[in-house]
Amino acid sequence: MSKRKTDDSADWTSLKRGSVSKNSRRKPISWRARFRALWLWTRRAAFVAASGAACFGAYYAYQNLYFDEIFGTASSQIRHIEMKTDGAISGTWMNGYLKIPRGSKLADVNIFAVKQALDALSQIKSSKVERVYPDVLRITISERFPVAKIALKIDYETRTYLMDGDGSFFLPICIPQETIDSLKFVEGVKISFDGDVPSPYPGAKKICEFLGAIESRLPEELKNWASIDVSQLYSRTLPLITAVSRGGTKIVFKPEEYPRQLDRLEYIMKYMRENPHSKIEKIDLTLSDWSVVKFENQQPKEK
Repeated sequence: MSKRKTDDSADWTSLKRGSVSKNSRRKPISWRARFRALWLWTRRAAFVAASGAACFGAYYAYQNLYFDEIFGTASSQIRHIEMKTDGAISGTWMNGYLKIPRGSKLADVNIFAVKQALDALSQIKSSKVERVYPDVLRITISERFPVAKIALKIDYETRTYLMDGDGSFFLPICIPQETIDSLKFVEGVKISFDGDVPSPYPGAKKICEFLGAIESRLPEELKNWASIDVSQLYSRTLPLITAVSRGGTKIVFKPEEYPRQLDRLEYIMKYMRENPHSKIEKIDLTLSDWSVVKFENQQPKEK
């Protein structure tokens, strides 16, 4: 009697031929097997992360640590302190400030303490200190650049702080006095202190835009100004910036549409140069259709 041929693709003859039925199902993977696979991939990821951290740590140590003390790297006395800056601080001033003893070995200089001392200076925005073996200490700094200044009375002493374009205040180092004198005082700023200097002023960008517009259009007029009042810069009803000349004339601006306002100011100042009869007390440029000029001891006149 002949054996009946089976259609089951999972019988031993089908397995021997290597045929698999389309209807056959793969055996499900157990949770234990899945956990082992996950654990394997986790270990691999952890190994890669640890390798990357080790490489970064080795590079950081190579750049900063005391290899003379650890590995015996050859180190000579400091032959040269190389300083690079984008501002006004001089190497002579820096040398006197850091006071690194003459004859010090390069590996003996605590570059972390040097960087901390540099970052404590409010004029320095960022700093980097490196050993360049065998005998060079390299210092790279980026400084703040003043756009205006404020005067504060502290402990019966008037102290002048300069303001950077991002609103940060700092005490000047090596900046020529004529440069400081040319800066305009900013009045009406609400001051709170952040350490030894005032906290950054959020309206610095608007001040820079205002001064830039005047500088590009009426630079000679800007030279005659002593200060600008920004106490109404963030007024909800009518934001204002008031410039005060050295002679006491107040010029009131809206912090927008500067070309239109400067056209009127240029005309008024030209008229006053040609007709120097009276001293102007106030010029209001904020109105849409005209400007108001007030002379001393006189009623305002429209222009």
